[in-house]
Amino acid sequence: MKLFYNARFYSMKQENDSFAAALVDNGIIKETFLTEPDISNVEKIDLRDSFVYPGFIDTHTHSFEGGLYSLGADLEKAATLKDVFSILSETKPVSGKIFAFHFDERLVNEKRFPTASELDKIFPDTPVILRRIDGHSSVINIKAAKSIDWDKPLPGNFNGHLSKRENGKAVNWFHRNFDDESILEIYQKAANIALKEGHTTIHTMIGDGHSNIKHYELIRNNLHRFPVEFILYPQITDVAKALEAGSPRIGGCVLADGSFGSHTAAVLDSYSDEPGNYGSLYRSSKSWNNFIQNAHKNNLQVAVHCIGDAAISQILTIYEKAQKDKPKDLRHAIIHNELTTEDILDREKNARVSVIMQPMFDRLWANPNGLYENRLGKERTLRTNRLASIYKRGILLTGSSDWYITKMNALKGIDAATRIHNKNERLSAYQAVEIYTKNAAELSFDENRLGTLEVGKQADFVCLQNDIFTSDSIAEIKIAAVIKKGCIKIQNEGN
Repeated sequence: MKLFYNARFYSMKQENDSFAAALVDNGIIKETFLTEPDISNVEKIDLRDSFVYPGFIDTHTHSFEGGLYSLGADLEKAATLKDVFSILSETKPVSGKIFAFHFDERLVNEKRFPTASELDKIFPDTPVILRRIDGHSSVINIKAAKSIDWDKPLPGNFNGHLSKRENGKAVNWFHRNFDDESILEIYQKAANIALKEGHTTIHTMIGDGHSNIKHYELIRNNLHRFPVEFILYPQITDVAKALEAGSPRIGGCVLADGSFGSHTAAVLDSYSDEPGNYGSLYRSSKSWNNFIQNAHKNNLQVAVHCIGDAAISQILTIYEKAQKDKPKDLRHAIIHNELTTEDILDREKNARVSVIMQPMFDRLWANPNGLYENRLGKERTLRTNRLASIYKRGILLTGSSDWYITKMNALKGIDAATRIHNKNERLSAYQAVEIYTKNAAELSFDENRLGTLEVGKQADFVCLQNDIFTSDSIAEIKIAAVIKKGCIKIQNEGN
């Protein structure tokens, strides 16, 4: 047995509930103590005056893509296309392909995407994909364009830019043809990145959004190899395949719409900067109804990507019908839930819907004259990322990064949740921690083993050098140690 001591443990059972030491046996908390106990015949582990919370849980990641792209070119800091080309020229292929991500055409001086011919000058014989920061559009070079089996021919004046279905087709092609060991190495890299940022559990999508389950079974059969716990989503709409794989859930980033940045999020009122454009509902309500009703009938939890209020309303209508016809505690989820109305939030509460949200979206895009204001105007920007309104209604709200879209860093997410641009929508620090711990465990029906620090639950700890609940700069707090099932996975110098 192990005694973890010299720390303030926040149980997260309720606000201000804390203890001073924990006795752990075989990865499970056996007893907690208000003061350090005098116990012999145990391994004593000094946590060196740290502040301990349940291990963070990120409830929506693309861990394969995140792990893969971390081996490629990060264009987040590129200020010009010359910067982009310079970074790309120093990028090494992964499995014979060049991957680049985090590109935002609004932030480079030229205010445009590179072209296929510009990418060809650097890589004439190697397929290249450069993904926009939101993942909903991309640029490829001619080598890639000629290699992909398109559903219909690309236009004669093709300049490399892709969106909607063509973007998905290209992305799926680039993600193919990795052998099993390479795939496992990529997930291992993702797990190590998660652990470094204080996560002990992460939810990840696996599949092409349609019927290809990809490497779901490979990861499911190798979960023991990773230092963090993966909660897997077969990212498909084929209910039979999800059931065959033994999954309790289905979906993830199956898309009801696109993104604000690409003008493809489906909105009830047209875009402010493109009057008459209402974005895109990617599938018919009939198609969604067939999928969701079938999943609900077979007791599968469903999660769907919805960003605009029109898309949220479309999926919510079907969740409502499923619950009315056969009430069940499946905690069906809406992922992102960015633009809402009072009516939508009330409907989500009544339908017992869960919402998986990304506080960092607000930090990145809700600033004055930022993406939201440009696309939606000031009034609708106030109706984005309504964390407090959701929390107050008792809707199950969880936090995530949508990694690789934003960095997998729960402390930054917690900080962002307490500083939402609309002051009325800010969470308290305690509430913000809840959405990455207690609430996150509830989403995956793991509330009896994860999410809080109490007897009988896993000894998953993140140990911090400062106290989240008294800090003025949560995002800057340093991680002292990360402990999974009572085993130290990371211990930083000086701690």
